[in-house]
Amino acid sequence: MARYQHNPAYDDPGQPAHRIFMYVLMLVIAAAFAGFIWNWYSGASQVPVIRAPAGAYKVAPSPDALTAPDEAESNIPNESPGGSPPLATPRPAPEAPAAAGAQAGGVPQLGAAPHFVSDGPYVAQVAALQSEASVNPAWARFSSRAPQLFAPARLDVERADLGARGIYYRVRAGYFADRANATRFCDRIRQMGQDCIVVAR
Repeated sequence: MARYQHNPAYDDPGQPAHRIFMYVLMLVIAAAFAGFIWNWYSGASQVPVIRAPAGAYKVAPSPDALTAPDEAESNIPNESPGGSPPLATPRPAPEAPAAAGAQAGGVPQLGAAPHFVSDGPYVAQVAALQSEASVNPAWARFSSRAPQLFAPARLDVERADLGARGIYYRVRAGYFADRANATRFCDRIRQMGQDCIVVAR
């Protein structure tokens, strides 16, 4: 009976080296994967977080801010100190003045037309100017905007010395026998977008 004998020539001399290479390669891959996972989680914790400021996101303005006059209104001169009537300052006229007091049918809702007299105790002040030369142009401008209203009116100018505040020329329309007629005139002036106050002479 023949016996098997081991022949060293048939052994693979590179097999142990091949196994070592595979082990090393697996260790490198595992280390690289572990490093990738580590960088992924450690980097995520360093991402800056932007937090919203504490408190309400929208802040409503205070009631005083809604009613406070703007810079232009604050610079309007006023004659109130000393008992004198305040200045009547011009306002921009609306595009359709007659429509301001009109009903759906288009009829203005105003009282009776004012009645003028030749020399009454009441006038309607429509402006107060610091230049006397501006009085007549202002009167002409008012008259051109409402010719029927100003046709029977007479221009009355009062010079008012307000001391340190300067001299003003009050442009007034007259004359009226009573306050009621002067008020009717001012009502129509206000429909034009213009200030007007009733003044006793």
